[in-house]
Amino acid sequence: MEIMNIETRKVSIINWITRLSDEKILSKIEKLQNTEPDWWDLISNEEKSEIEQGLAEIERGETKTHDEVMSKYKKWL
Repeated sequence: MEIMNIETRKVSIINWITRLSDEKILSKIEKLQNTEPDWWDLISNEEKSEIEQGLAEIERGETKTHDEVMSKYKKWL
């Protein structure tokens, strides 16, 4: 089977949708259309890596309290 390019695939889906009469399927398509992307999928790999590193630091107990952070940086605030 030959792999269809994206434009051919979209046209095929559009044609299929125009022939649909099943209300359940149409409702599912509408929900899919109105679904906002997850923010995780919108950030860069670098941002994901930084977040994962921060979570690992939390798990290892490598955290500081708000007061500790504020006392270190209060001279700039």
